[in-house]
Amino acid sequence: MPKLKVKKFRGSRTCGGGSHKKRRGAGHRGGRGNAGVHKHKYLKFIKLEKLGLYEFGKHGFTRPKVVVEELVREKNLRERLKSLRDEGKLDENTYRFLYSKAELNVGDLSSIVEKLVALGIAEKREEKFFVDLGFLGYSKLLGAGEVDKPIEVKVEHATPKAIEKLKAAGGGVV
Repeated sequence: MPKLKVKKFRGSRTCGGGSHKKRRGAGHRGGRGNAGVHKHKYLKFIKLEKLGLYEFGKHGFTRPKVVVEELVREKNLRERLKSLRDEGKLDENTYRFLYSKAELNVGDLSSIVEKLVALGIAEKREEKFFVDLGFLGYSKLLGAGEVDKPIEVKVEHATPKAIEKLKAAGGGVV
C-alpha cells in the first residue's frame, strides 16, 4: 500500500498549507461563498458571469402548478365574461354578479337562470332550464345554496353535493 500524503506533512508546522496565518478561517480566501463578488472579487464575478458559470442573487421561485392553473382559469373566465358583455349578450347587473364569482354555486345559478334565459344564454324547454356553463367560462359547479327549479347543467366538473341538489329539484348534470 502506498504511503499516504498526510504522513509526509506530519511534524511540519503548517502541513503544506503555506504560512500558518492562512489557515485561520475564511479571511484568507476573501470570505465564504459569494461574499465580496461586488467588492474585492468583482473581476472573478464578471469573468465567470460572461461564461454563464456564475449567478448571483435571488432568482425567484416556481409557483405550484395548481395555483398557476387556478389563476389562468380565473383570468380566462373574466375575459370571457367581458367579451360576452361587449357583444351585448350579458347585461351589466348579470355581468357584475358573475364577474364577482370565481366559481358558481347551484344557489347562484338558480337565482339567475331566468335572467340567463331572457338574455339567450340558457334555454327553457317545457319546465326544465338548460344551461351551458362552459359557454360562460365556468368549469366547475359547487353545491352551496338551494335549488328550487329543475335545471339541466352542462359543465366540466360538478361536486357530488351539487349533483345531488340538482337531481332532487328535477334536473341534473350533463
